[in-house]
Amino acid sequence: MSTFPRDELSSRSARVQSRMVDETLDAILVVETADLFWLGGTVQSAHLLLAATGDPRLLVRKVLERAREDSSLDDVRPLRSLKELPEQLRETCGAPPWRVGMELDVLPANTLRMYQRVLGADAEIVDASRALLACREVKSELEVEELRAGGRVHKELFACLPELFESAVSSYELQNRLDSRARSLGHCGVIRLRGLNVETGIGIVVSGEEGAIPSHSIFPIGGPGPSPWVAAGGSARPIAKNAPIIADYLISLGGYHADCTRMAVHGELPDGAAEILARMQEELRYCESVVRAGSIPSRIYEDVVGRVRDAGLGDGFMGPGDLAVKFIGHSVGLQVNETPVLAPRFDAPLEVGNTLAIEPKYTHPRFGVIGVENTYVVREDGLENLSCCPEDVVVIEG
Repeated sequence: MSTFPRDELSSRSARVQSRMVDETLDAILVVETADLFWLGGTVQSAHLLLAATGDPRLLVRKVLERAREDSSLDDVRPLRSLKELPEQLRETCGAPPWRVGMELDVLPANTLRMYQRVLGADAEIVDASRALLACREVKSELEVEELRAGGRVHKELFACLPELFESAVSSYELQNRLDSRARSLGHCGVIRLRGLNVETGIGIVVSGEEGAIPSHSIFPIGGPGPSPWVAAGGSARPIAKNAPIIADYLISLGGYHADCTRMAVHGELPDGAAEILARMQEELRYCESVVRAGSIPSRIYEDVVGRVRDAGLGDGFMGPGDLAVKFIGHSVGLQVNETPVLAPRFDAPLEVGNTLAIEPKYTHPRFGVIGVENTYVVREDGLENLSCCPEDVVVIEG
């Protein structure tokens, strides 16, 4: 059965072709997994060749039969050798020279040089990553429903916390149990991000002061991690009574990532931690009240940072001290770190169909990381919350 209906893929190709005309591209040659899936409906080893006019052509190295099952595209054919690419370009674009877009934000330099040799002097290879990512920013209702389904799984997952918790369990072991339960609830088991050395697991759990340990992560939760090789996340130390526990989980059922964070505690949340959480929830409510189509992401970021600073929580917001990350929300879709971002320099207005994970979080030296996160879709008159689980702290008795 096809992953996406034909009209969905046709709409996406047409959107990209409109950008290609603006950027004077004769063709785009897509090889990156998320872009390939978005335009072709498969992750089989393939190249998707999209000329400035006409239908896309899916050129499959491995496995042709599976690609034909996955994709609703009409033109799915084998590619026995990369040496065939110039002829494929000639058939779809006409005679050279050609200006060919590729995903140079992720394509390794050696691989780029290989494509330059294969296509030869007739082809100028330029960066098409910005065009592709911009076209993916506005989600269709089909894509929004995928995120909404992930939100329903979040509700089931976080409701399992008391069941998975036991005395003397470590934050790392609790994370392992949540990971396993997420898979049982339908998680596909793979998280995809864009960029060099950008990676994460299904989720992260830290508790108390260990959460205040900074890490290299591009996200606001650090922690010691299980080893120097995986230097973020929980530890083998048992979770202390009354220590705040934060669980940040990505749910991907069929490729689209819903992002949600909730707090828990074995016992009772300390007063100071409860006050910080209330403030982070207040910032989330503020975003819900002001963000809509036409909002400027950089201004939303500046407003929230200013509000938190005025509340006396500026030092520690979105991370410890100078190591704080410089965003309060990121887009989600087939990759976790999509655009636009609620961050400095993102000055283009939000559009209907943008999907945002908004995550105000605070790092305290004793309480660790405290915060909340929901996934939203931008509508004309505001945000629609796709995270349907309660924001109440999950209290574990005993």
